[in-house]
Amino acid sequence: MRVSLLVGALVLAGCASQPPGTLSEHDADAQRVALALKHGYKVTNQDGEVMYCRSDFATASHIQKNTVCLTAHQMDEIDQENQRVLDSQNKSRSAGAGLPPMR
Repeated sequence: MRVSLLVGALVLAGCASQPPGTLSEHDADAQRVALALKHGYKVTNQDGEVMYCRSDFATASHIQKNTVCLTAHQMDEIDQENQRVLDSQNKSRSAGAGLPPMR
């Protein structure tokens, strides 16, 4: 749960700062790395694959940490899913804009 909230925040910030148009693969990688670093992820190489890792304290603990590592593909999938959810929420809000206020 905590990880999905962190990744959600990462994705939202990325969506807000992304310019319109398509990015080259190199630009997309550079943007992903910069955003990941900004949100506390560390870029590591595990078995030849670039991973984005973040450690957070376990719930109700000041000692134990949970580390989550994601691939670029996993981060992109989470980004796309979060964007679909935001678009869906915005669409439902705009559809209900013409309704009278509830009493």
